[in-house]
Amino acid sequence: MAEAAKKKTWDEEITELFKDYKPDEVQYLREVTPRLFRFWDINHKFLIVMNKKLVASPNDSGSSEQLIGVLPNHALDVKQQPIFMGLPNNTHTMSCVKSEEGQVQLQLTDGNIVRLYEQNEKFLDFSFYSRTDGGSETCSFESAQFPGWFISTSSEPDKPIGLSQKGGPGNILFHFERKS
Repeated sequence: MAEAAKKKTWDEEITELFKDYKPDEVQYLREVTPRLFRFWDINHKFLIVMNKKLVASPNDSGSSEQLIGVLPNHALDVKQQPIFMGLPNNTHTMSCVKSEEGQVQLQLTDGNIVRLYEQNEKFLDFSFYSRTDGGSETCSFESAQFPGWFISTSSEPDKPIGLSQKGGPGNILFHFERKS
């Protein structure tokens, strides 16, 4: 009887991503397609798009979870595992901005992570340092633009995804599953 395939840790997934997407001439001869993942928080709320916002919603809400496309950012220190994250239809990317009031925010921005990847520039506002965090089954995403701020979900359902600091009110740990 064959042994069941062992689920990779986030660090293993990202190491493989950086290996498979090296910025070289051969890479640019083929079409770049983001690697797709589904993410859910430790309270089993899945990421979905609702009213043009990325929100965390219980799986029983009737909405299907949103797959998130991921590509490496080779312009930043690869040891920090910097990635771009966006919707798989290549129309929106996740970015970190400051509001007029000075509040750090996560937003969906018109754009395409493939274009960001191909330009091979730092793009701090679109980059997240990813790591296995809290154990091999979970990961977190720290804003490259605003160090110490992580993608987070609220404890309440159907609230927009935001940014929180460790120990803050938001949940910063996510489970993941790679989709083909």
